[in-house]
Amino acid sequence: MDDLNRGQPSRLKEDLLAAVIILERGAESVRAVMSSEQNRFSLVLEDLQRFCHSEGIPIAIVGGLAAIRYGYLAGTQHIDIAVARDHLNTLVEAAPTYGFKVVWMAESGWHTLTHGDVEINVIPEGGRARSTAPTTIPSPVELGVKQGLGYASLPGWIELKISSGRQKDRAHVVEVMKKSDPGTVRSARDHIAQVHQAYLAVFDQLLEEAEEERSQEEERGGFKQE
Repeated sequence: MDDLNRGQPSRLKEDLLAAVIILERGAESVRAVMSSEQNRFSLVLEDLQRFCHSEGIPIAIVGGLAAIRYGYLAGTQHIDIAVARDHLNTLVEAAPTYGFKVVWMAESGWHTLTHGDVEINVIPEGGRARSTAPTTIPSPVELGVKQGLGYASLPGWIELKISSGRQKDRAHVVEVMKKSDPGTVRSARDHIAQVHQAYLAVFDQLLEEAEEERSQEEERGGFKQE
């Protein structure tokens, strides 16, 4: 019995060591996947940037990539871009020159492109995120991108997310709010107040949720300000 007890710490140590090795391998796999995803998107963004400068078209990055830009590591497999209505035809006509393939065209301007295995969704100025949305999609300039390729401003990004009406998009807004400083949130609220009162009501609701979740995470000691 004593021999058995003396052997237990050794076996426990071996089990713990094995567990650590498994975790380290898992972490390496995650890092490899993230690096691979980053490389996939980087190539696409480089060609988008080249397209924007060569054709003189401003494009605003919205959607999941913008969420990552503002501190929330949203899982995304595609790229959403806002394009001015006047530039939609140029986008479609010139896309193949820069490595893009047009796989779906719509009179409404909600085109779909691909670059390798990455899908790019076009969000056209003047369109509606949903049929009942009280406002239309802003232009890249209104979203803060005057030239080249850039991320939509945080207020503009929140406007688009709220206008979609999707629960998933609202959840993204809550996560970004949790990581934003009060001054940034106030500026975003001022912008939303000028867009539509219905959006402002949603904004305030999401801000309340964000503050409540943030408070709970701080109490648990698990919240980290980015």
